[in-house]
Amino acid sequence: MHQYTDKKKSYLFLFLILFFLSSINSQIFIEKKESLYNLNSIEVVGLNKQINIEIEQNLNFIKNTNIFFIDKGIIKDHIKKYNFIEKYNIFKIYPSKILLELQQAEFLAQTIINNKLYLIGSNNKFIEVERFDNYENLPIVYGKFEAKKFTSFIKILYQSDFNYKNIGEIFFYPSGRIDIETKDKLIIKLPKQNLKQALTLVNKLINRKNFKNNLIDLRVSNQLILSNE
Repeated sequence: MHQYTDKKKSYLFLFLILFFLSSINSQIFIEKKESLYNLNSIEVVGLNKQINIEIEQNLNFIKNTNIFFIDKGIIKDHIKKYNFIEKYNIFKIYPSKILLELQQAEFLAQTIINNKLYLIGSNNKFIEVERFDNYENLPIVYGKFEAKKFTSFIKILYQSDFNYKNIGEIFFYPSGRIDIETKDKLIIKLPKQNLKQALTLVNKLINRKNFKNNLIDLRVSNQLILSNE
């Protein structure tokens, strides 16, 4: 009887040890499984190397967070701080990586606001120039205007097949009218209405072999003035 009791105690002791070990192993397994899905890599592509790295580093605060619980809205809010980004995609790559595909706005022109130089982006934003170079050949835009109004004008310009690369300066007037000066010093005074038709006419005129004028005035409806002032 005593021997039976000792054996029973041994079995119980062995059972408790096995239960304890299995509990520890289960906990380790759970912890390993959870850590498997902790974010450990952020990759940013699409912009220049320096800005890609900057954005990656600024998002380090979300690392070691379970990827399932990461709110893309937080990442979107961070991306929107860079107003030169026009489009973006955010991908969760399981188990532990986030990929950001970013697209920079096209720089359409330069302008001066409060004595400071800005670029006008295709995303309707005024963008500080400090991060960028190779914009010196872009047209300079003068006057007070909204970026969206300028990009709308550029769309009309493209539709008319006017050579945008030949534009040196663009002037926005308080009346809502626009003038263009080309790099070869041709001044084009546009009407307030029917811009596409006016630009199409200008394009036909300047592509004539015998065109030698330096002023095209289309301000008055149904009236064309050519001059060599």
